[in-house]
Amino acid sequence: MLNTQSNFAKLFALSSLSLLLAACGGGGGSDNSTSGGTTTPPVTNTDLFTVKAKEWKIEPTVNTSYCYDIDTQTAISCEGSDWDVKFAMGTRTPALFTNSGVSGSGTGGALYSPFNATWENLIKEKDATQGGSLPAAVWIADSYSNAFMDSQNGFNSFFEYDLFGDHRMSPNFKTFLVTTDTTKTATIGTAEKPIFALQISDYYKGTASGNITVRYINTLTPDADAKVLSVDATQGWAYVDLKTGTVSNSKDSNWQIAFNRYSVQLNTGIGSQVASQPAGFYTTEGKAIVEKFKDVNAVTATLADLKTASSAKVTKWGSNTITSVLNPVYQGAYPNKLSYGWYSYYPTIESAQADGLQAAHSLGANQNAATMLRGNKGNSYARMHLKTIAYADPSNSGSATNWTFEFDVQPAQ
Repeated sequence: MLNTQSNFAKLFALSSLSLLLAACGGGGGSDNSTSGGTTTPPVTNTDLFTVKAKEWKIEPTVNTSYCYDIDTQTAISCEGSDWDVKFAMGTRTPALFTNSGVSGSGTGGALYSPFNATWENLIKEKDATQGGSLPAAVWIADSYSNAFMDSQNGFNSFFEYDLFGDHRMSPNFKTFLVTTDTTKTATIGTAEKPIFALQISDYYKGTASGNITVRYINTLTPDADAKVLSVDATQGWAYVDLKTGTVSNSKDSNWQIAFNRYSVQLNTGIGSQVASQPAGFYTTEGKAIVEKFKDVNAVTATLADLKTASSAKVTKWGSNTITSVLNPVYQGAYPNKLSYGWYSYYPTIESAQADGLQAAHSLGANQNAATMLRGNKGNSYARMHLKTIAYADPSNSGSATNWTFEFDVQPAQ
């Protein structure tokens, strides 16, 4: 979703924490100075990354997870709650996760995708929190991925951020379909297995964020008045039953969709799909048209999109998967190398040899790709990059591998 990605890029996809803080408006400290309305982040003279060059070596086996604790700088069991970053090996390639959101019980997170930060820049930073003024919201928690979440970057796709320079979320009135029968691609359900069309029309109650207004209809009766439901998603998951128009704090209740601040999940067997995007809200390049978002009549003007949502074509319903900013969508085109951020995949011998590898289907470390992590307790930090991927037999891409990650740690104060 180019529009969502470009707006969150203002907040997250920058090459240093100082620039990131400026994009967020900086904040709070009496030592901050301003020039021309731009907030200057506080200067940190003391290097708080006091633990340097710690290595985590992994010799992975298929379908096995490995975890690391940045506080003790040791490998740790993934079964407990003290891990900070998880390396989950598949059949050939891994996925990485933080102890946050839907991946764990901790309050960790990551500041950057490996495509959006470099080790060269991050090693210049002296304080991951910028003197405590870096907003907590920038630490991106792992979340569910479905039609409501942007699979390109892990953020939700039903609002635009900071369109008016006030750091608020503005609903884009995109229409979503939610089905209770994923075995069929029909967009009009039955009384027993309904399909709903819905829009997020607000994200606030007064100035308090996380209070979501849902407007929806049953596509079986599109001419009926749209229903409006207020969902308080500020205190954890709020489970919504669109059949009865009720909200519960219990996952054991009857529900189809649930909200938790920025995250959205679907119940088992429930599918979702984007039905339509309101005309005129975006350019053909996906850039938000600010004047459309300012329109006080937007709620009324987009009601027709809700009513006609059942005309959408569905080939497959989307369902929940877990996404992390540490697992961006790959870049590149076959048969050239494909970059997954932390590493690149070389499908041919020619592409492998071009970067000094010996075998087709090899993986090579992208040593300068990096991120900043927050620990599972929310009070320690680490910058991380992948140093090497070594093969037991470099001429055989099917041989055993050894992955080495490097961390500099800012311990809890």
